[in-house]
Amino acid sequence: MNVLENSIFTRAVFHGDEHRLLLEKVWSKDSKGLGNVAICMSNAGVMPSIYHMDYTTLFCCNSLSSLGYNSCSIVNLFSRMTNKLSLSGDLSDLICPENEEQILQVSKECDVFIWAVGSITTTYKKVIPYQDSIFRLLAPIADKMRIIENSVGQQGLHPLHPSLRNKPWKLVPFVLPALTPNDKTDAEADGNKDTATVKPKKNDKKGSPLAS
Repeated sequence: MNVLENSIFTRAVFHGDEHRLLLEKVWSKDSKGLGNVAICMSNAGVMPSIYHMDYTTLFCCNSLSSLGYNSCSIVNLFSRMTNKLSLSGDLSDLICPENEEQILQVSKECDVFIWAVGSITTTYKKVIPYQDSIFRLLAPIADKMRIIENSVGQQGLHPLHPSLRNKPWKLVPFVLPALTPNDKTDAEADGNKDTATVKPKKNDKKGSPLAS
């Protein structure tokens, strides 16, 4: 009879009661593993406690551990915790001041950085200028960046994409788009000019949420 035991270490970083900046899951410290993966998705979901895993977190941990990685650090374009992201209003309501700092920090510490925001910028053009600002932060680690590809060659998928359910992930290099002043101007013209430059509000109360 073989008995296998393991524990998953969880660390989360919050800003006030409404924003989650980081969710980290570590399941192995094996030196033979492939190291730490950071993955950036669209928005932080609502969870009853750090001991629970929603489907997105579960799929990330299962897929990355199957590939041989040791841990996963989850960050998001939008840090506000919500089950349904609404982009009809001011984007600054969805971001706290430290979110970009957290994305930059994990990008420096990880071995692989997965860009997995899905189709959000295709559906909502107003998000493009903010995404471009994140791309500028990630430019120094461009060689680490990957996207998820499914079995039929579709790329840039979110972990919840139906084609990835119970299927192995393939991580392929992600080439950051060339960001020029013209690109920025075009993106702002297509989007909502009132939200083209996102300045996070600073009036959120600080502290850690209780069981959230």
